[in-house]
Amino acid sequence: MTLPSLHSQAAKGQQSPLPDTAPSIAVNRQLGRTFHEIEGGSLLFVVLTDDHGLSPSDENVYRRLIDNLRHDTQDRILVQDFLSTPALRKVFESKDNKAWNLPINLPGDGPSAATQEAYRRVAEIVKTSVTGTSLTASLTGPVATIADFQRLGAEDSRVIEIGTVISVLAILFVVYRNFVTMLIPIATIGVSVLFAQGTLSALAELGLALNMQVIGFISAVMIGAGTDYAVFLISRYHDCLRQGLDSDQAVKRAMLSIGKVIFASAATVAVTFLAMVFTRLKVFSAVGPATAVSIAVSLLAAVTLLPAILVLTGRRGWINPRRELTTRFWRRSGSMIARRPARFLIGSLAALLALAGTAGLAHLSFDDVRFLPREVGSVAGYEQINRHFPMNAMTPAVLLVQSPRDMRTPAALADLEAMANRISELPDVAMVRGLTRPFGEPVEQMTASFQTGEVGGKLNQVSAAISDRTGDLDTLAGSSRQMAGELARIRERVMDAMSGADKLLTALEELQGVLTASPTSQQLAGAAQILGRMSALSGNLSATVSGARQIAGWAGPIVAALSSSPVCSADSACIRSRDELASLVAAENDGTLGSIAALAASFREIQDPATVTLTTNKLAQQLSQAINFLKTAGGLRSRMAQMTQGASALADGGAAVADGVQQLVERTKQLGTGLSDASTFLLDIKHDAHRRSMTGFYIPAQFMDTDEYRRGTKFFLSDDGHSARYFVQSALNPFTAQAMDQIGKIIDAAKFTQPNTELVDASIAMTGITAGLKDTHDYYRSDMEFIFIATVIIVFLILAALLRALVAPLYLIVSVLISYLSALGLSVIAFQLLLGQDLHWSLPGLSFVCLVAVGADYNMLLISRIREESEHGVRAGVIRTVGATGGVITSAGMIFAASMFSLVTASITTMVQAGFTIGIGILLDTFLVRTATVPALVALIGRASWWPLGAEFRYLRHVGRLMAPNPQGRFSRMVPTYFRGRFRSANLPATAASITSRAKREKPGESIPHRGMPERHLGIHALPLFGCGDKSPLLLHRSKSASTRAGAARHLCAPRGDTLQHALPLFDLGNASMAATVDRAARDAH
Repeated sequence: MTLPSLHSQAAKGQQSPLPDTAPSIAVNRQLGRTFHEIEGGSLLFVVLTDDHGLSPSDENVYRRLIDNLRHDTQDRILVQDFLSTPALRKVFESKDNKAWNLPINLPGDGPSAATQEAYRRVAEIVKTSVTGTSLTASLTGPVATIADFQRLGAEDSRVIEIGTVISVLAILFVVYRNFVTMLIPIATIGVSVLFAQGTLSALAELGLALNMQVIGFISAVMIGAGTDYAVFLISRYHDCLRQGLDSDQAVKRAMLSIGKVIFASAATVAVTFLAMVFTRLKVFSAVGPATAVSIAVSLLAAVTLLPAILVLTGRRGWINPRRELTTRFWRRSGSMIARRPARFLIGSLAALLALAGTAGLAHLSFDDVRFLPREVGSVAGYEQINRHFPMNAMTPAVLLVQSPRDMRTPAALADLEAMANRISELPDVAMVRGLTRPFGEPVEQMTASFQTGEVGGKLNQVSAAISDRTGDLDTLAGSSRQMAGELARIRERVMDAMSGADKLLTALEELQGVLTASPTSQQLAGAAQILGRMSALSGNLSATVSGARQIAGWAGPIVAALSSSPVCSADSACIRSRDELASLVAAENDGTLGSIAALAASFREIQDPATVTLTTNKLAQQLSQAINFLKTAGGLRSRMAQMTQGASALADGGAAVADGVQQLVERTKQLGTGLSDASTFLLDIKHDAHRRSMTGFYIPAQFMDTDEYRRGTKFFLSDDGHSARYFVQSALNPFTAQAMDQIGKIIDAAKFTQPNTELVDASIAMTGITAGLKDTHDYYRSDMEFIFIATVIIVFLILAALLRALVAPLYLIVSVLISYLSALGLSVIAFQLLLGQDLHWSLPGLSFVCLVAVGADYNMLLISRIREESEHGVRAGVIRTVGATGGVITSAGMIFAASMFSLVTASITTMVQAGFTIGIGILLDTFLVRTATVPALVALIGRASWWPLGAEFRYLRHVGRLMAPNPQGRFSRMVPTYFRGRFRSANLPATAASITSRAKREKPGESIPHRGMPERHLGIHALPLFGCGDKSPLLLHRSKSASTRAGAARHLCAPRGDTLQHALPLFDLGNASMAATVDRAARDAH
C-alpha cells in the first residue's frame, strides 16, 4: 500500500520498444550529435489545415504559434518552420494550399514520462494558439501515437478487470452452484492480484520495465491462471469428500495429489515467460518477467491461502460439493474414445489441421496506428497528412554518410550526387533530398551538362558575332591596305618636295598648290575615311576579344574533361571541337588574345575623320604662312627634315597596320569557325543529356566559399564536413514488409557507388520510422525463434520430470503446437478474411507462449490422472480420467477463456486480437484436444507412453507376465519382491488354493476371512479406503515382518493407524490386522 500504483509506475517507466543498441536508434543519436539537434529525440507533427485555403491571416496564426513554442523555455524542443528557413516552405506547405506541417522534435524517447509531459504542454500551446481561428490543428507522429496507446491502455485495463471478474463469477456459479464456493477463487485471486501489483511496483522501482498493455495482459492472465489453480484444487477436494474423507483430510489429500500438478503448471507458465527476459524486443522482455512474477504470486496464493480458506470453510460445511451433473456424460465420452481411439484421433486432427493450415495465410502488420480507433487524435492527424501531402513526405528515411575525409570538395560532392542519383533510380523511390539536390532534383546550375551548355551558348554568341561582322573585317583589311598605299605615295611626294633647298620656295608654292588641288584632298579624305572605319571597328573587335577571353576561362575544365573522356576521343567532331577549345585556351595563355585587345585599344585612339580633314585644311594654311616664314634656310631645312621623317614613319606604320589587320581578320575568321563547331557540340550535350545519369555534377571550388553555399549546406552537411545526410522518400507504405526490404536495397545501392571514389571508406546507415520497423522485424524473427525453442524445451522438461517419461511429453508438445496453430488460423479467418484486418506483429509470440503454457497445464492434469488410473489398463484409465477430469478441465478452460475474451472489450485492436486468439485457443484445447485428441493418442499408444518407465511400473509389468496362469492353472513360483529399494526373488505359493490355505493357517490375529469375496482383489480393493489407492501394494510389502509392513503402511498411507481399521469393516474384515491386509494386497497384486 505504501508503493506507487502500478499504473503510475507503468506511465513512468515507458520505454522505446527497440533496444538502445538497435541500428536505427544508434544512427538517430548520432544525427543529433552531428547536426546539433536533440539527441535521440522523438518526432511530433502539428498539421494545420484550412479547407478554404490558407490565407495571410492563417500565416499570422502560424507565426504566433511558432513564437509561442519558441518562448516555451520549459522544454528543449526543436521547431522546424519555414519562417526561419524559407527554403523549407516548399516542403512543409501542401500543393493544394490547404495544409501546413510543423515538425517538432521533443527530447527523450517517446514512451518516457518526460517526453509525454512535454507532448502535453506542446498540445496545450497548439490548442491555445489556434482556438478561434480558421485553422484546425491535429497532432500526430510517434509521440502522439504512444500517448494515445497509454491513455487507452489505462482506460481498457479497468474495463478488462471488471469484465473478467463478472464472467469468471458467472462460470463459477454455474460450475459449483454454491455462493461461498464461487467466492473463494475470487477472494484468492483478489488478494494475489493486489500482492502481485505491489510486488511489480517494487520491482519497477528497481528497474523492471512496465507499460499499460502489460498491466491489462497480466491482469487477465492472473485471473485465468489463478482461477484454474483454484478449480483444480477445489475439484479434487470435492472428489475426496465424495470418497468419505472429512474436510481436513480431503484438503490434505487434495494438496498431495493435485499440488504437484499445480506446481508444475505454474512453473511451466512462469519459467516460460521468465525466459522472455532474454529477448531483445521490449514488448516481449517487459511482459515476460512481469507475467512470471504474477504467476508465481498466483501459485503462492494457491498453495497457501487457498488451502487455509478451504479448511476454515470446509469445517463448517459451507463448501460441500453439489451433485455431479456431467460425470456420466464425460465417462460415456471416455468409453467411446477408448473403444474407437483411431476414429476420434483422425477426426480431431483433421479439424485441427484444417484450421492450422489457414495460419499460413497470416499477414502481420507493423503499423501500430492501424490498431487504434479512427477517432483518436493521432490517427486523424495521419489522415490529414495523407490527404494533403505525398506518402512519406513527412516521414522520410534518413541516409547518414560519415567519412574520415572532408567532403567539402568538388570531387566528394560529385560522388555524393552519384550516390543519391543511384538511390533515386531504385524502384518505388519517390524522391531523394540532400546537399546536392535540396528539393529532390539536382540543382541545374551545378550539373556539368548545364555548365557545358552555358559555355556553348556563349561560344555560339561570339561565333555569331564574328560571322555577322565578316564583311566589316574584309572592309577593314581592304581599307588598311588602301591607307598604306596612300601613305606611301604621300611619303614619295614629300621626298620629291625636298629635292633642293634652292627650289624650296617654289616647292612650297607647288606643295601649297598640291594641297589645295583636288587629287591630294581626295587622297587625304580617303585616308580619313579609312581611319574612321578602323576607329569604328575597334568597338566590335574589343567585344569579340573580351568574349573569347571569357570563353577561354570557362573552357579550361571542359577541355580537361573532354581530354579524359574515351567517348570524346572516339568522336571526330568532339576531337575537332576539343582542339578548337584548346587553341582558344592556348591563345589566352600565350598572350595572343591580349595583343589583339591592345590593338583594338590603339584603334580607339585614332582621331575622328573630320579631324583629319580639318588638319588637312590647317596644313594648307600653315603652308601659306610657311612661305613667309621660310626666310632663312635653317628654318626651311629643319621643317622639311621633320616633315620627311614624319612622312616616312607614317608610311611605314601604315604598311605594318595593313599587315596586322590582315592577319587579325584571317585569325578571327578561323576562330569563328572553331567556336561555331565547339558551340554546336556543347549545346548538343546540354540538349541530349537530359537523363540524370548523363548530366554529371560539378561545383566550382570558388563557389564553395560563398555565403549562399554555406547557408544551403547547413542542414545537410555537418560543420566539420565529415557527415552528410540525405532524406529518402519512398512511394511505399512505410509500415509494410516491402518498405522494410527497401531499406536494405537503399543501403546496398549506396555502398555500390563507393569503390574508387572519395567515399570509399565512408560508413553508411539509415534511420527513420521504416528503418526502426525493419529493426523491429529483424529482432522479432530472432526473438520468436528463441521463444519457440525455449518454450518447447521448458514445457518438455517439466512434463518429463512430472511423468518420468519421454514419449508422452513428445506427443503432448505436438498437440499444444497444433492447438496453437489452429487458434492462429481461426484468428486469420476472423480478422483477415472476415474483418479485413491484418494481425499485429506481436500476436504470434504472445499467444504462442500463453497457449503452449496453458495447454501444458491441462496436459499435466489429464496425463498425470491417466497414469494414476492406468493400473488396470491404459484404456480403463482413459475412461476413468475423462469421466473424472472432463468437467474440471472444461470448467477451468472456460474460466481462462472468459478471462482472455474480456480483452475483446478493449479499444486497442492489438488487445482484441490477443484476447480472441488466446481465448479461442483455450476453448479448442479444452473441448477438442484434451477431451478427444490426447485421450485417443494415449489409448492407441498404450503403456509405451510411459517409456522409459520408472522402476515401479517396470516391476508391475514384469509381475503381470510372471503371474499369468499357465494352461494347467498354476502360477510361477519365483516372483520379484521389493526390499530396501531393490527387487529380490521371493517364494510364493504355487496355486491360489495354497494361498487360501496358508491364510487359514495364519494366527487368529493375522487371518483374513474371505467370506466369498474374490481373494485376488481383496487387498487391492481395501487399500484405497485409507489413502493407499495410488500406492502399489508391492511398495508396502517391504519385509516378511508384520510390524515392518504395518509401519510402511502407516508411513506411506495414513499417519493415523486407526484409519485402516475403520475402513476394513466395510469389507467384513474387521478382525484383519493391517499387516495381514497389506500382505494380502501384495499377494493380490502378484
